[in-house]
Amino acid sequence: MPASPQELSMLLDPLVPESIQHNTRVLSNIRSISGLLLGIAAGILGLESLYGFAFYLVSNTLISLLFYFLLAKGTPQRYFAGSAGSRGLNENGKPGRNSGTGAWREIWFGGGLSTEALSGFVLGWAGVGGVIR
Repeated sequence: MPASPQELSMLLDPLVPESIQHNTRVLSNIRSISGLLLGIAAGILGLESLYGFAFYLVSNTLISLLFYFLLAKGTPQRYFAGSAGSRGLNENGKPGRNSGTGAWREIWFGGGLSTEALSGFVLGWAGVGGVIR
C-alpha cells in the first residue's frame, strides 16, 4: 500500500507536534528571561516613559532578528508550524508552495512577546528603577 500524502509529508519534513511544543516553550522562556533582563537594563539606564518602551521594542526586534537569522537560519518553517493547514504536500505529492507559511509570526510576535515578556520587562524596569532612584 503506497504512503499517503500526509505520511510522505512527515518523511520529507519530520516536524512533529512534540517538537513544535518544545520549540515554542523554549522561545517563550527565552523571551521571558530577556524581557526581565531588558527591564533591569532600562532601570539601570534610567529610561522613563516612551523611551523605556522604545528600548523594549528595539531590543526585541534585535532579539527576533537573532532568532530568525542565527537560530532558524531564515527558514522558521523547519522549527515552527505556522498557519493551520499550511504544511504538507500539494495534490501532486510534492511539497506545497505555501509550506509553513506564517511560521515567521512565531519568531517575530510569538513566545509571549506581548504578555509574559512585557510584564517581566515592566517588573524589572520598575523594580530596578525604583531602587536606583
